Amino acid sequence: MTDSGASRPRRSRPFVGWPTPRVTLLLQCLLGTLANRLNVPQVLLPFGREPGRVPFLLEAQRGCYTWHSTHHDAVTVEPLYENGTLCSQKAVLIAESSQPIRLSSIILAREIVFGFIIVTDHELRCDVKVDVIHSIEIISRTRELYVDDSPLELMVRALDEEGNTFSSLAGMMFEWSVAQDKESARGELSSKIRILKYSEAEYSPPVYIAEMEKEEKQGDMILVSGIRTGAAVVKVRIYEPFYKNVAAALIRLLVLENIFLIPSHDIYLLVGAYIKYRVAKMVQGRMTEVEFPLEHYTLEMQDHRIAFNGSLSGKVALLDEKTATVTAVQLGQTNLVFVHKNVHMRSVSGLPNCTIYVVEPGFLDFTVQPGDRWSLEVGQVYVITVEVFDKSSTKVYISDNLRIMFQFLQEYFEERLTTVNGSYHVVKALKSGVVLINASLTSIIYQNKNIQLIKFPIVHQQEVKIYFPIKLTPNFLAFPHHPMGILYRYKVQVEGGSGNFTWTSSNETVAVVTTKGVVTAGQVRGNSTVLARDVQNPFRYGEIKIYVLKLNKMELLPFHADVEIGQIIEIPIAMYHVNKETKEVIVFTDCSHLLLHLNMDKQGVFTLLKEGIQRPGPTHCSSTHIAAKSLGHTLVTVSVTEYEEYLESSATFAAYEPLKAVNPVEVALVTWRSAKEMVFEGGPCPWILEPSRFFLELSMEKTEKIELTQVRLPAKRKQNQYIYRVLCLDLGEQALTFRIGNHPGILNPSPAVEAVQVRFMCAHPASMSVTPVYRVPAGAQPCPLPQHNKQLIPVSSLRDTVLELAVFDQHRRKFDNFSSLMLEWKSSNETLAYFEDYNSVEMVAKDDGSGQTRLHGHQVLKVHQLKGTVLIGVNFVGYSENKSPKELSNSPRSAAVELLLVDDVTILPENATIYNHPDVKEIFSLVEGSGYFLVNSSEQDIVTITYMEAESSVQLVPVHPGFLTLEVYDLCLAFLGPAVAYLRVSDIQELELDLIDKVEIGKTVLVTVRALSPSKRPFRNKYFRNMELKLQLASAIVTLTLMEEQDKYSENYILRAVAIGQTTLVAVARDKMGRKFTSAPRQIEVFPPFRLVPEKMTLIPTNMMQDEVHIEVVQLRAVRILAPTTRLITATEMPVYVLGVTSTQTPFSFSNANPGLTFHWSMSKRDVLDLVPRHSEVFLQLPVENNFAMVVHTKAAGRTSIKVTVRCMNSSSGQLEGDLLELSDEVQILVFEKLQLFFPECQPERILMPMNSQLRLHTNREGAAFVSSRVLRCFPNSSVIEEDGEGLLKAGSIAGTAVLEVTSVEPFGVNQTTITGVQVAPVTYLQMSSRPVLYTARGRTLAAFPVGVSLAFTVQFYNSIGEKFHTHNTQLHLALNRDDLLLIGPGSGNYTYMAQAVSTGVTLLGIWDRRHPGVADYVPVAVEHAIEPDTQHTLVGDVICFRTHLLNHDGEPGIWMISADNILQTDTGTGVGVARRPGVATVFHDIPGVVKTYREVVVNASSRLTLSYDLKTYLTNSPSSAVFKLFITTGRNGANLKGSCTSSQALAITTILLPETLVVCHVQFSNTLLDIPASKVFHVHSGFSMERGAYVCLIKVRPQSEGLLQALSVADTSVYGWATLVSERSKNGMQRTLIPFIPAFYVNQSELVLSHRQDVGEIRVLGVDRVLEKLEVFPSSPVLVVSGHRHSSLTPGLVVYPVRVVNFTSLQQTSPVFINICCVLTSQSEAVVVRALKEKSGADQCEDSSVLQKFLGSHQTILFTLFAVLASTAFVFLGKDPLHSAPWTFDLKKNCLYLISPTIENKNQLLIMSLMTSSCNSFSLLSASHLADGRSCSTSHQEAVNCM
Repeated sequence: MTDSGASRPRRSRPFVGWPTPRVTLLLQCLLGTLANRLNVPQVLLPFGREPGRVPFLLEAQRGCYTWHSTHHDAVTVEPLYENGTLCSQKAVLIAESSQPIRLSSIILAREIVFGFIIVTDHELRCDVKVDVIHSIEIISRTRELYVDDSPLELMVRALDEEGNTFSSLAGMMFEWSVAQDKESARGELSSKIRILKYSEAEYSPPVYIAEMEKEEKQGDMILVSGIRTGAAVVKVRIYEPFYKNVAAALIRLLVLENIFLIPSHDIYLLVGAYIKYRVAKMVQGRMTEVEFPLEHYTLEMQDHRIAFNGSLSGKVALLDEKTATVTAVQLGQTNLVFVHKNVHMRSVSGLPNCTIYVVEPGFLDFTVQPGDRWSLEVGQVYVITVEVFDKSSTKVYISDNLRIMFQFLQEYFEERLTTVNGSYHVVKALKSGVVLINASLTSIIYQNKNIQLIKFPIVHQQEVKIYFPIKLTPNFLAFPHHPMGILYRYKVQVEGGSGNFTWTSSNETVAVVTTKGVVTAGQVRGNSTVLARDVQNPFRYGEIKIYVLKLNKMELLPFHADVEIGQIIEIPIAMYHVNKETKEVIVFTDCSHLLLHLNMDKQGVFTLLKEGIQRPGPTHCSSTHIAAKSLGHTLVTVSVTEYEEYLESSATFAAYEPLKAVNPVEVALVTWRSAKEMVFEGGPCPWILEPSRFFLELSMEKTEKIELTQVRLPAKRKQNQYIYRVLCLDLGEQALTFRIGNHPGILNPSPAVEAVQVRFMCAHPASMSVTPVYRVPAGAQPCPLPQHNKQLIPVSSLRDTVLELAVFDQHRRKFDNFSSLMLEWKSSNETLAYFEDYNSVEMVAKDDGSGQTRLHGHQVLKVHQLKGTVLIGVNFVGYSENKSPKELSNSPRSAAVELLLVDDVTILPENATIYNHPDVKEIFSLVEGSGYFLVNSSEQDIVTITYMEAESSVQLVPVHPGFLTLEVYDLCLAFLGPAVAYLRVSDIQELELDLIDKVEIGKTVLVTVRALSPSKRPFRNKYFRNMELKLQLASAIVTLTLMEEQDKYSENYILRAVAIGQTTLVAVARDKMGRKFTSAPRQIEVFPPFRLVPEKMTLIPTNMMQDEVHIEVVQLRAVRILAPTTRLITATEMPVYVLGVTSTQTPFSFSNANPGLTFHWSMSKRDVLDLVPRHSEVFLQLPVENNFAMVVHTKAAGRTSIKVTVRCMNSSSGQLEGDLLELSDEVQILVFEKLQLFFPECQPERILMPMNSQLRLHTNREGAAFVSSRVLRCFPNSSVIEEDGEGLLKAGSIAGTAVLEVTSVEPFGVNQTTITGVQVAPVTYLQMSSRPVLYTARGRTLAAFPVGVSLAFTVQFYNSIGEKFHTHNTQLHLALNRDDLLLIGPGSGNYTYMAQAVSTGVTLLGIWDRRHPGVADYVPVAVEHAIEPDTQHTLVGDVICFRTHLLNHDGEPGIWMISADNILQTDTGTGVGVARRPGVATVFHDIPGVVKTYREVVVNASSRLTLSYDLKTYLTNSPSSAVFKLFITTGRNGANLKGSCTSSQALAITTILLPETLVVCHVQFSNTLLDIPASKVFHVHSGFSMERGAYVCLIKVRPQSEGLLQALSVADTSVYGWATLVSERSKNGMQRTLIPFIPAFYVNQSELVLSHRQDVGEIRVLGVDRVLEKLEVFPSSPVLVVSGHRHSSLTPGLVVYPVRVVNFTSLQQTSPVFINICCVLTSQSEAVVVRALKEKSGADQCEDSSVLQKFLGSHQTILFTLFAVLASTAFVFLGKDPLHSAPWTFDLKKNCLYLISPTIENKNQLLIMSLMTSSCNSFSLLSASHLADGRSCSTSHQEAVNCM
């Protein structure tokens, strides 16, 4: 069926269309392995001409098929498709033959793969024949029927002529009937049976039969049913006319009654025993007993066979036909049979019968039901039967006339029913245990009542085990469903039974049970029943129901909801399954595997106990544990998520502190009529949900002896503290019990209740003691002085001492309260110490350490700060109550103590730096004090402290470096604090040599050596012997002599030059670990008179070389690129650099010229190689003037050219020959691929060695296996490489290659071998690389190395194509063009150098092979400051924001440090500093592990301060004026802020450094005649302006009195402003600046009153001219008019503004109206209220007052009139001083005229005269200073005198 011409399917869709032949073959192979077959191999179908021919269903076992018939006209095949698919596994065969002859056809079924639409070669075959039916017969399972019983099915079988059975007759019609029974005597149609349809019976026929019955047709199957007993014939024939000649088939059936005997089996009887039979019959499934006599039957005894020892004649048994009773007569056997009364039916063999055996008894046996096991259960009812067996072990029927004696123990059994013959017993088991039951067959009672005893009674006994009932606990198990495989295991507990059980589960998919009773369930939802059957009796069992259900409800069941802190609460969790339909709730037994989430609304009260086990309990299926941590309550929510369903439940839990008696702890002791406050703390708190159930109580034994009161404070000292006041009423002792808790409730069913008990004692005092009160530091022991002896007790002579009185009873127990006692204090020497009140005492509560507080009597002892001794005493007088108790004879009378007054302790020395060495022992003396001290340290493990009490000193031995504070507490003095000493333990950081390094022969210089700590502090020289410090000289050209005179911190030597030459001097020391410290080597040169050697040195113009050489200066004629090789492999590197024409013109000749040369590199192809500057590996970007050397990095194969252009920066320097401006050179580089044998991932290694070198081989198997090596072959000869057999390779002087074999013999029997090549080649070039890598901020690059960086240079060697050598043997020479910038020396590894950048500049580093100078490399090392900004010209007061772009590899900055914080105060967090005093400080920036750079800051003293201000501003004393700023700089550049500051640095300046504290600002009036200090007018303070970068004096106006404002309003003065540095108090060089001052104008009036008669008023303003010129006066309403102004001729600075009313009525109606006065110069704005005066009514009043009003209204007249009087009076008081020199002022508010006279007794005084409106009768003198203070005008001369 495949199409061979079909096109090939596309590769992207391999299953579209027909598959390839290969796929088809594969599928055929796979399908062929399955043995498919049809349900029948051959089919025989009947021929028929009627419609609805016989079909046959042909079926294959599996697969899909196509069906084909080879003879379509004989048989057709119709496929059947399943479920609407195209897959056919069944087909229907139908005979289509039209001729009554035998025809055949073959049905072929070919399998197809339906998904691929492939027809395979796998084919099934079925042979089908169609033939004519020759005969038929009826098939039946039986030929006997029972009346009214189940019907019988009859079936037709058709045969062909050869006797073959047709495969199917389905669909053919037949005719069934009941025929005449020829064997019947009457020969009539039988009425014994009837034919039934299937629809009339309860049976399911085939489908085609049911369809035919609906059409009233009969098929090949039929049902018949019996009606009455007898015989019947059933006939069938084919209904189709074609088969009319086929004979009908007959079958004869017998119809019987379904009758039987009871019992129906064979019976064994004893002689004399009888049995009564019953007869029953089955009708329609029901058994009915038949009464005798029977209608159709009779019973007969037949075939009597007597036993060999019985009677030869007679019967074995007798039958009573009326009652069907058979009685055994003698041994033997007989048959009891049914006989049909109808003679024709007697031949039927189906009638019941049985055999009766008469036997002798053999033995007895017992049975028990239920269970048939003699393992019984207490409480159960059992049936115990006795069975009799004959000697052949056959069970004998026990008739009622047998007598069996049975015995039960009443202790174990309760007999409920027993038959007469004793064979049947119903008993109940009462008790567990093992018991025996007995039975015996004794006799037989005949029908005539005769008793026949058994000669030999048969006896039997049985052991019975009785157990308690089997009980399984719990009664059911329920688990939540876990689909993910989580299984629950539960051990079912069993009680009762024998202890040995078999366990079964009814549904093992839901639950599985082990032999130990462990149930496993949870994975499959459902239910099961688990049975535990007793092995001894399987009928005795216990059962438990297992449920696996979905979780849909959970609940917390808190039983204990409050707990003590530190205890654990188990939270029981119940989970349920609730049936949504029935609402039935099933509680889960175990749900501990569910993941619980616990949440608390308050954190910290409880914590989840991680190790708490989630275990089920009796009432819960899971639990969690929480531990109480702190006081409080919290709402705990437990949630679980299952099947994406969230469930939660919450409950409240509380934690309380432990209940304890705080005060007292156990016993309280008081004196009579004293009280004790008892404090209890902790215990359960009121339950938050039901606080009303909270209770607390304090119970006592004897209520009449104490008075109890609960103290309820407004605010308790603690939340859960309970206080009771207990007052002693009578002497005695009793117990008090305190209980606290909550009553049970619904939300807290089992609350916690706590109780604690204390004892209360009331007694007389017996003794007293007096001691000083000591302030002991926390954690220190108390004063060790004995408290009750006669020795002196030291106290402070500088401070008052508190004495403490304690009272004890006769058992030396201290009283808690003795406030009822009366006491008297005494002092023996009141000149040393005394009491202010000798009869009082302050009761102070004091904790004894256990928490219990006792009241002590405190009395303050006053001192006069004198040393000496004094005796203090206290006497007991009596009780303060009137009625004192009896028995006072034992009461104490007095107590005394002798005190020694001393000074405080001090430590000497107070500051020290200690060298960290175990042999160092520092002694610190303790001076004065009590002699009892506690020595403490702020840091542990830095020093070992030993307090030497006898010497009163402290010995310190250093352990670790660090800072600490030594604190000494005086334990026996009332001391304000400890004595303090500040210590620093340090290791050696560096050694410092100070000397002049160039010495003329025969001369001497001073050498000073110091040892410095990490903080740059020098050690004292007494530690030098511990350091083993000594000086070492490299040669003897100088000598050293130790000087006698030394300072404390250094050693001084005299160095004498004895020979010409150079040597090195170093200082060497060792620390306690033996580590060697060496100072920086100091080169010492001993020189004769100066001359230059060698004679010649080549340099270009302006280049510099520092050495002792002859100089040759040349011009560069040309340049060339030195490339060691021009053919390189990929992925390698090579240095290139610029040379001159000759070999002597190295980079030393031109690299450091000034002005310099610039080097510009380029290349033709950038994809072949990269050309990068030197030090690019550490991210350094050198400038073009230092790029005379570059590095080539090869990338890909190809050819490219490298070009360099050298340009002259200054054309006039003459550096290039011919005055050229530039020179250039170019070189070609070839890059090629390296030969590779394999892929790069598995590239074999090769060893590359230079000639005459050695290499030691190492493997990873050395020590673990035996490793050997050998050279296999060398080319071209054997002298290339040698190997000594131990891994040492030696290269000869000939280049070549060799093969090396290395073998490892393993101890476990395996050999490993590796082979590698070895190549020997000459070194072509070398290259220096630098490290460490320097990281900078993004977008920033370094052009030079930072000062202070430690550099490591590594030299690597390469062959002619750029391959790196693995070993070296080159002798290198290192040279520098100058040695003052870079300190360099050999490193720790081969061909490594370590360098230290010590100064800024460019150093040229050259290195070359001594034997091959052409193998060289030159590297510029540029060093610059990495810390910004430039700190040159730094002055005191400068604020410097340091910054650097250096970062670590994580992008984080380093740490700032400062060497001298007192010179340059620095915030180490941000790197900002303030220069506070002159000196030198070094700022360090340390990036650990990378670089530590620094910058030296020289702070110079400020020569003078520069002052400046905005020239547009000026000072004024107006209250609303702005703050005036006077800017100050300590230098001449106009700013003190250096660098650009970040926000964090700006914050540090304003909050931490506070640079403004360096500057003090001052102001002063310039007019010396003005006796008003500027500080009364202005408030001045300093600040620092970040915007200007300068200091600023902020001048702000103070609040001023009216008098001061008036005095200043006409003052003609300026203000001097200046500033000084705090560190420089001297005013030398102080610069002052004159600040303009504009005084504020002054208005004396706040109100102006106008009237009808006086409608014109005046407003007077005092001020200087420039203020008055800018004055603006205007009304707020048009009802007023200000008409011009005039100046007062009498009073300078007074201006008058007339005010006139335009409309007086409008003025009265308009309220309020103002005259506004303002000035832009002083920013003032004043307002005067203008008010209209209400006139009096009546002409008289107006007339009387008119004269006075006119007089008072004319102020001008008054002023001029009184001027003469004032002038003459002034002469009287002022003497001869001329009045014209005294200025006048007028106080308009107070109506006073002032005359200022500066000549009276050298004081400024004012002559004041009162100008009251009513009178002017006095005058007085008042000092101007008093006026400035705001005093009013004086009215009497005496007041003026007093003021003066």
